[in-house]
Amino acid sequence: MKKTLLRIAIALAGILPMAAAANVVIGDYKTPTFNVAQGKPFLIPVTVNVAGTVSVAIFSPDGDEVRVLAAQKATKGKTLNFAWDGKDAEGKTVPNEAWLPKVTLKTQGRESVFDPSRKSGGEVIDAIEPDFGNRGDLSFTLEAPSRLLVRAGLKSGPLMQTMVNWAPRTSGKNRVAWNGFDHDNQIKLLDDPRLGVLVTGYRLPDHTIITEGGSDNYLAWRRSKGWESAMPDMSKIPLVRGEERLSRHYFLPRSIEAEPRVKVTLSGDLKALSDNRYVVTGKTVVKVDMDKSSEWAMAQSQYEIGFFINGDFVAEEEQGYVPLSWQLDTDYLDQGEHLLTVNVSGFNGAVGIRSIKLIKE
Repeated sequence: MKKTLLRIAIALAGILPMAAAANVVIGDYKTPTFNVAQGKPFLIPVTVNVAGTVSVAIFSPDGDEVRVLAAQKATKGKTLNFAWDGKDAEGKTVPNEAWLPKVTLKTQGRESVFDPSRKSGGEVIDAIEPDFGNRGDLSFTLEAPSRLLVRAGLKSGPLMQTMVNWAPRTSGKNRVAWNGFDHDNQIKLLDDPRLGVLVTGYRLPDHTIITEGGSDNYLAWRRSKGWESAMPDMSKIPLVRGEERLSRHYFLPRSIEAEPRVKVTLSGDLKALSDNRYVVTGKTVVKVDMDKSSEWAMAQSQYEIGFFINGDFVAEEEQGYVPLSWQLDTDYLDQGEHLLTVNVSGFNGAVGIRSIKLIKE
């Protein structure tokens, strides 16, 4: 909990004018990406304007202090290179994520801190227009390293697929691999004229390091540390810095952004062909539940459960709760195949998706 409160304090500090810390600065990287599997360290250049002792600490996107690199002594005007091997304080390789270095200079009993998040990070980026490839792959260009959300759905209908869920991306040309299908590979969304694609996000703080080549499961890595998450009081966080709008998602714990793992089971007069295909007749009960790992995050705000048939809205439970049972009268369906889609949508923006084929004979 202390680490979480520290993160919130850091976030709040990020909207304040930067304290005088010109005595120590981080220089530009050759590239912000770091492949932790290649065995080569990532160099963080630090320049000081007064003699002293310099140390660099690496922080997670949740504000956890992950590693403190060995301190070095510096003379005025000297640039030091701090080498990070991509490991945490326990010697374990960190997962793929965005990490922030912060520099402390101690000299003559005084301390100066260079924290890039005090003056950068969280700036909203939107109106990104992706180009589509032959398979459905998307490409677009980013002006700066950012954290992105890329989703596909049907206009006036359900969300059907999340291709990138608030993941860090480097600047320049980016490509998102997508086969054009929905979350459960039931239909090819590219063939539907109602397709809508959202690409949005926010800028990461300057000097962020984006790791590659490690494990993708950042949340599991963080849980192994015993670090807790907590929701900040959003009413106390001004969502603006200067003239720049700041995304509220910038201040949320990473666990809040995780897609809820939705479970949907059917019962009634039906025949299961697989987990995703049922022959149905008469009244069918649709039971919606959620994996235990998703319960805490979804409980931090209200959520709603929406039901769609062939992309058209049919029912909704605004005050969502699980397990929830909803009755579908399949007598009203025409013969043939139909797609049942369930969205569990949290008010913080996370959405769980489940689609099942219904066959009416």
